[in-house]
Amino acid sequence: MAYFNHAFKKTIVLSEYLQLGAGGISTTQALTPGQVAIFNSETWMEANIGDCCQFILAAGAPYQQDKVGSHHGGYQASIKSKGINPKYVTKLWRSDGHLAQNAILHIGTTPFTEGIANCCPEFLCGENYHLRIDIKGSPALRALNHQAYAEITAYTGCCADDAVAPVAVNPAIVMLAWQAGILDSPILMGGLNNQETPTGAQGPFVIPVVTVTEAGDAGVVTDGSTLIYPTGTDAAVLVAAKVATDTYLGLVGPGVTVTTADLYTPAAYTDECAGLTLVGAYIETRFGDCTFQPSDFYNVEPLRLYASEVDLNGDPCAFTGICIATECPGYQAQGLGESVARDFILSESYRQIPMATDLRIREITQGNDMLGTGPGQVDRTALYDHLYILHSVPRFNNPSGVFDNDQYIIDIATLSTPAGKTEQMNFATDLNMLIVETGCGHVACLKQEESSPCHDPSIIVVVTAPPLPPLP
Repeated sequence: MAYFNHAFKKTIVLSEYLQLGAGGISTTQALTPGQVAIFNSETWMEANIGDCCQFILAAGAPYQQDKVGSHHGGYQASIKSKGINPKYVTKLWRSDGHLAQNAILHIGTTPFTEGIANCCPEFLCGENYHLRIDIKGSPALRALNHQAYAEITAYTGCCADDAVAPVAVNPAIVMLAWQAGILDSPILMGGLNNQETPTGAQGPFVIPVVTVTEAGDAGVVTDGSTLIYPTGTDAAVLVAAKVATDTYLGLVGPGVTVTTADLYTPAAYTDECAGLTLVGAYIETRFGDCTFQPSDFYNVEPLRLYASEVDLNGDPCAFTGICIATECPGYQAQGLGESVARDFILSESYRQIPMATDLRIREITQGNDMLGTGPGQVDRTALYDHLYILHSVPRFNNPSGVFDNDQYIIDIATLSTPAGKTEQMNFATDLNMLIVETGCGHVACLKQEESSPCHDPSIIVVVTAPPLPPLP
C-alpha cells in the first residue's frame, strides 16, 4: 500500500455566483462566462441544500466561439470539477489577496526609532562619515548579476577657524548628504533619478527619506519635525506622507512638516536630531496580454535592505553608536493576477484548450479570451482572493496494485474587490451548508489562511489605495 500526496489542481475564475435556491439556472450549458453554480452530479440539476449527494462545480467558459473548425468544437462547454462527495472533502480554506509591502529600514532618529538608544549620534565637523548599503533579492540579481551595494560618504564641512577641537554639527547635514549620495548612485537608482522611470526600465531599488526633529525636542519626532523627500517627489505623495506619519505617531495638532531636499537648508550647529529611512522599491518589466507568454518572468520576492556605518576601510566594527532598526522586512504580494493567469492556463490545458505560444494560433484557438477584464477572464494586474476545496476520489480497485485516493484541489479565484468578496462569501456559505450542515461531511469549518504583514508604515513613498478588510 502506498500513498501519493499530490493533489491535482483545477482553477475556476468566479465572477458571479448563482446561489442555491435562487433559481434562474437549470443546466450547466446555460452558464455564461464567469458564472459559477453547484449541481447535483446524479441529476445534473441545481443542487439542493437538503440533499446529501455528490455535487460538482461548474463555471461558464470565457470563450466567444464554440467552434473554430469542422473538427474542433466545444470551447463554450462549461468548466466542471470532478464529482465532490461531501464525505471525502478533507479541507476548506480561504486566502485573501494583499499587496506587497516594501522593506523599510531606519537609521538614526525617525518616527519608528523613538525610544531606541543611540538614535541621535554626534557628528563632528571636518569628518567623513561612510554608510554602507546592501540591497539583496532577485530584482537586484536580475538587474546587476550580483547583489546591489554601495558606500555613501558624507562630509560635514570644515571646522571654524577659531575652533580648538572638532565641534558637533547638525546631524541633518550627514543624513541629507547620505540621501543625496544614494540618489546619485547608478547602482541603487538604476541609472535614473527617483521620479523619471521610462516604461520597461529598471526603477530605483531604494528611496531615501530624511527626518529632522526640532531643536529642544530631545530627539522625539513630534509636531514641527520635518520629513525631507527627494527632489521632484510628486505633491500627492507628500500630502499622503504627512497623513501617514501623523497617523502613525498619533499627532492631532499641526503634525509633521513634509518638504523636498531642494527646499530645505539645515542649520549648521543646533541640537536637532536626524535620521534616514530607506524604503525598498522596484518597478518590473511587464508585457501586455497580447504578447504574454506563460514563461514570462514576474517578480514576487521583496528586496531586503541592510545598512551599517563603516570606517574608511569599510570596517563596520569601528562604529557601533548609530542605531539601525528594521520596521518591515518586506512581504511579497498574495493573490497576484499573474499567478492566477498561469494557474488558469494550466487548468484549461488539461481540458485540451491550451494557450498557444504562437500569437496567430492563439488568436485562432481563442487563447486570448483567457486574459482580460471581462467575466470569467483573468486580469493580470488585479489581486484575487482564493477559496480552496481539497477532496479525494477513492480508488477501490487499482490495476497497479497500489490502493490509494486521488486527491483534487479546486481553486476558486475571485477579484479582491467588495463585489468579488460578496460573491465569494455567498459561494462559501452554500458550500459550507452542503458539506457540513447536511451532516454529510466532516469538515469542521472554513479556515482562513493566516498572514503576518507589517503594520501601516511610519513613512510612505507612494500613494496606494487602502487594502480591503478581510472576509469575516
